Amino acid sequence: MSKEIWTEEKIKVGFMRFYNEHDRLPRSHEIDSVDYLPSSRLIQNKFDGLEKLRAKLGFTDTHFGKGDFRSVIAHNANIMGYNYERELEQLLYTQFGEVFVHSEKMLGTSKGRVDFFVYSPNGNFAIDIFYSGTMRTLQSNVNIKVNKYSKLTEKIYLVSANNEINQDSLDSYVRTKTNTLPLNIQLITYSNFVKLIKNMTAYSNPIKV
Repeated sequence: MSKEIWTEEKIKVGFMRFYNEHDRLPRSHEIDSVDYLPSSRLIQNKFDGLEKLRAKLGFTDTHFGKGDFRSVIAHNANIMGYNYERELEQLLYTQFGEVFVHSEKMLGTSKGRVDFFVYSPNGNFAIDIFYSGTMRTLQSNVNIKVNKYSKLTEKIYLVSANNEINQDSLDSYVRTKTNTLPLNIQLITYSNFVKLIKNMTAYSNPIKV
């Protein structure tokens, strides 16, 4: 069996995978626990230790939840969220008609602004679509959003755009959540939400000739 060659680029990919799974970079004692990273001994011998390797790979600040690395992750998540938001906007226009889809609509106070508000014969509803890289960050985002919309009574869908977090994981989180979700708020995956709106009806376009 050929010996695996660990390049800096391959190790960096492994570090990013670990971060996406655990919301932080691996510590020394965790290197040997995953099969997509080399042994801690190899890192020590070949790269003069984990800290020097982190710096060499460009991770200038590796403290959990802080610094430039965290900012890069947040920036990438914002880009993913924005792309899904624009895609969903077009789907909503197609399904309900542009005149019945309001973007960045204010509900109640300014803190109640939602990504989309849709008018439908099945019932009007609001949408907040977001991208979280891990379940941990998703849980934090959901708590923030629930607090943001706490005074609203409209039906609100919190749409998770990370396809790697499935509906079973979302449902399990909701069931075990200490502070239960308000009855008007539903946490749903992007793919399931797309299926949901496909079964909804739309008003006739009043400006269509």
